[in-house]
Amino acid sequence: MMKKAWFIWLLIPTFMVAQGCLAVNDLVKNQPSGLPAPPGNNVPKPKGKPGNLVVLNWAGFSSAVSYTFDDAQPSHIAHYDELHATGVPMTFYISSNVKGSPNSDSFWSRVVKDGNELGNHTASHPHSSMSGSCFGKPAASPEAEVDDCTQYIIHHFGQSDVWTMASPFGETGWESIAESRFFLNRRVGGGSIAPNDQRDPWSLPCYMAGAGEKAARFSQLIDSTRFDGKWLILLFHSIVPTKDNWYNPVNIGEIMQSIKHAQSCGDIWNDTVVAIGAYWMGQKLLSAATPVVSGEQTIWTWKLPDHFPPGKLVRVKVDGGALIQNGKKLPWDNHGYYEVSLDEGSLTLIP
Repeated sequence: MMKKAWFIWLLIPTFMVAQGCLAVNDLVKNQPSGLPAPPGNNVPKPKGKPGNLVVLNWAGFSSAVSYTFDDAQPSHIAHYDELHATGVPMTFYISSNVKGSPNSDSFWSRVVKDGNELGNHTASHPHSSMSGSCFGKPAASPEAEVDDCTQYIIHHFGQSDVWTMASPFGETGWESIAESRFFLNRRVGGGSIAPNDQRDPWSLPCYMAGAGEKAARFSQLIDSTRFDGKWLILLFHSIVPTKDNWYNPVNIGEIMQSIKHAQSCGDIWNDTVVAIGAYWMGQKLLSAATPVVSGEQTIWTWKLPDHFPPGKLVRVKVDGGALIQNGKKLPWDNHGYYEVSLDEGSLTLIP
């Protein structure tokens, strides 16, 4: 399979040691909410005047990184155990016509059970014009390409739904289709994503790893994103060594080194596109909500966009008072926040 790189990433200077990652920490453990615990604990519950609601960036971490892998390639299957051993949830964008091995369906079902995300990369990976495809005969339309892939993932791999997409070839022609079916779409083109920015959610940027790129480059990007407090999406294709070298091969050792580097920082949230993307969008929704004061109560309301995944939360802090959802006070977490359910659609602050 051949693809075109649609961008040239400008080199970002390496930061001084003060911005680097110096000590290796244990992997952060997931809390009951499903979100990982950020650095720091024993933060006292605020006792000031009720008000000043703030949504924490990146669930309380300094930045975020998502590792994504395109096409359901046989090399992903061959090297999955090494990736899984890191403990980092990842996103695999599936082209459902690819059959990487006789047991590929059971393999991808395992990937889902392990806590990773399977995203939509269309059934046959065609151009948006349907002028050609990488994996067999294309469907009758771009819409059918997307829908066939979603249905395959749901019915064969045990994932309850599909929430994010990656445009084949990074083409812009997929965005309107993605908008009608998903809450996020990843394209290509260098860049990162800031908290509360107005970037198009159906045209998220990523860094596409080139053939033979080294861990030092990925770690440099991770450090830069950490310094800026943003979200970096990394895209990999073929993982070597492999007998199925399809496109832009990168050695598994280089990928592993970059993951270990991100983990060693201790304050980077490493997770799937759906997990980090839901937090990014949820923060924007709550931050943009206009508070309504009624007596001693302050109430925020919001409406989730179509195709938003259920069960997602954001972390907030206030100067004082108590936060309530569905008639119950939210507990204070000693890492320094309350966790707010986005499904509820409202939040109340009382003295």
